[in-house]
Amino acid sequence: MKMRFLFWLCLTGMSAILTTSALPQQSAARVALVIGNANYPDASTPLSTTIRDARTLAEEFRRTDFDVDLKENIGKEDMQRAIDAFTGKIRSGMAALFYFSGYGIQVARQTYLIPVNAQVWTEAEVRRDGISVDALLAEMHRKGAKVKIVILDAARRNPFERRFRTSAAGLAALDAPDGTLAMYSAAPGKVINDGTGANSLFVGELIKELRVPNLTAEEVFNHARIGVSRASNNEQVPWVASSLVEEFNFGRARPAATAPAVTPRQVDRPLLRQRQRLRLRQHRANALGPAPIPEIFSVIVRGARNWWLCPPALSIWARRWNTRIRCTA
Repeated sequence: MKMRFLFWLCLTGMSAILTTSALPQQSAARVALVIGNANYPDASTPLSTTIRDARTLAEEFRRTDFDVDLKENIGKEDMQRAIDAFTGKIRSGMAALFYFSGYGIQVARQTYLIPVNAQVWTEAEVRRDGISVDALLAEMHRKGAKVKIVILDAARRNPFERRFRTSAAGLAALDAPDGTLAMYSAAPGKVINDGTGANSLFVGELIKELRVPNLTAEEVFNHARIGVSRASNNEQVPWVASSLVEEFNFGRARPAATAPAVTPRQVDRPLLRQRQRLRLRQHRANALGPAPIPEIFSVIVRGARNWWLCPPALSIWARRWNTRIRCTA
């Protein structure tokens, strides 16, 4: 009985340790919800790029370690269910990203995203059938998301606004809490026409910048904004707003390139030997001090000194000197 109790106690302790060690990994997780709506019954034709844009961005976010939930052509109930599942994954310290491509309408300075089955004839029905971006962002913040990213490609001319207002009002600016980075395909109050390519101009430029290494999320959005503006001759200028309190990167930072190490085989051997000889010669010169007197002069000096100081040499010199004196006398 005691052995079973000890075994159970050990298992409990190990599970607690493993759970505690896993907490930092959970706090660093990334979740994303990507929605593309194209088939609106009240529109004359489906939107041409929204589905491809959503799929392309979903794949790109998966490459940068986001847990992505992709939804296409969904109504109000399914859209709300997907949002609830998305916010249910958020834990304190996480990064949460929301992307929507379709129709959006501004009412009372708030942006509402329109599901495909919305029945909109008045502003009240926009609030009833639409999804409030401000409410979604507030829920992301309440769940503890450290980084909240919102990307909206919904500032299009739509068939709903013409029923209750004379002109399109575009999207409303966000009242974003701290730690939010938002990007619209057009500035608040502006609308754009739907593109005809494989991807919209907005998403095409965004994908390019997402694949550039070592850029922060703010740099990615700002570069994409400039790219769209230039490509459209300033007819479409995306809007970027940030209240991030620290840098965030979509991708992992890549190490700076370094010069390859030179192996011994790559060195010029004759040049190496010459350098070694010069270093050895310099070392000897430093050890010996100032350059000595040339050898021939040292031999002469040594010989003269020895001859004059040696006693036999002095006696020979004295005899020769005496003999010379006698002969002269």
